[in-house]
Amino acid sequence: MNPFFIKRAEYVEVPVATGNTNQKIYFNDLPNLREAKIFGMEIYSDETQPVTFSGATNMTRALLTKAVVSLYFDGGYFIQVPALSLYRNNSTTFYGEIPMLAGQVIVWAKSYMYVTDASVIASYASKSFAFSVYYTKGNI
Repeated sequence: MNPFFIKRAEYVEVPVATGNTNQKIYFNDLPNLREAKIFGMEIYSDETQPVTFSGATNMTRALLTKAVVSLYFDGGYFIQVPALSLYRNNSTTFYGEIPMLAGQVIVWAKSYMYVTDASVIASYASKSFAFSVYYTKGNI
């Protein structure tokens, strides 16, 4: 059983600009998550949410298979995991537990998505990576 209880959640998008040719796509600065302790994070595809809050097209599951999430925290350490390791949908239902972290304070402006196959980078343009980030901050 997952001992993780959601106290706070933030919806986060990592947009990929039209014409992007970079394999590293950085997170925007996330003021609500500055100094927050992150305890869980999950990613969505177009199967779970076709259009993101900003109106962008969400990534397909196929595009997520070629992406790595790199989170920078505490003194220069990284967590690097395949994007699909944060995915909990089998195209019809959510399953499993929210992927957990240990309360790290993530430096979002130094964190990024990495596309492992440069030959398909154009497929990511004008889309967004969408996440839910579960955290605590202050006394809550």
